[in-house]
Amino acid sequence: MRYATSRRIEGLPAPLQRAAQTLVDWIPLAIVVVLWDLVSGAIVATAVLPAPATVAGEIVDLFVTGSVFSHLYISLFRVVVGLALSILVGVLLGIGMARSDPIENFFDVFLAMTYPIPKTALVPLAILWLGVGTSTAILIVFLACLLPIVLNAYNAAGNVDQNLIWSAKMMGTEGRDVLLKVVFPATIPEILTGVRQAVPIAFIALVSAELIASNQGMGYLILTSGQIGNYPRMFANIVVISAVAFIAVRLFEEVRERWLVWT
Repeated sequence: MRYATSRRIEGLPAPLQRAAQTLVDWIPLAIVVVLWDLVSGAIVATAVLPAPATVAGEIVDLFVTGSVFSHLYISLFRVVVGLALSILVGVLLGIGMARSDPIENFFDVFLAMTYPIPKTALVPLAILWLGVGTSTAILIVFLACLLPIVLNAYNAAGNVDQNLIWSAKMMGTEGRDVLLKVVFPATIPEILTGVRQAVPIAFIALVSAELIASNQGMGYLILTSGQIGNYPRMFANIVVISAVAFIAVRLFEEVRERWLVWT
């Protein structure tokens, strides 16, 4: 969608293109904020749905007092570790299933059965295994992000041009070298697409886990603020973690675009 928009504003002078693109990108969010402001107080009581300006003031207070930083750090740590583990396991499993029938036969039924299960439904079970805290949150993030990465790696590895593999073997490449030097490089674009899909899922799973199974993190702040009726603070925490997730997605997109130039 971003690229389609860029083509529509291509006729503008070069210095104005970036500004125009930024303006177009932020129009939907501006509409949401305006509608939010209109609804707050007019349709829904401000005690339940505080105005955007009130929430913005709470966000400033969160950062000025520093009360959000320790919880935000913990949440980011959980996301990074859970996502990293899902990438490591997902890529290996996806490529392994695509290139080896025994591996595919062993994991196929398991993945098919677990695919439709909402991963947040596993939080109570994770609490029984690991207790309340970081380990449970990481496990839920890992499970939620695993399948998109496995599926993209599996499809990419299964669709590698067979001529590349034959050519590599004719030049003396055998065994694991075929995977490392031919199959894996050819799957990188689709693997990165799977990771791009997993990044927002990681934040969704994180907050869901922290709402139930944590006494730290952004999800915990959202829950506790709502429980005591401090809805401006609750919405402020929601906006903060949403903004962090948005920034993470955009940063990954930039890294992916730069990396794919060299692949």
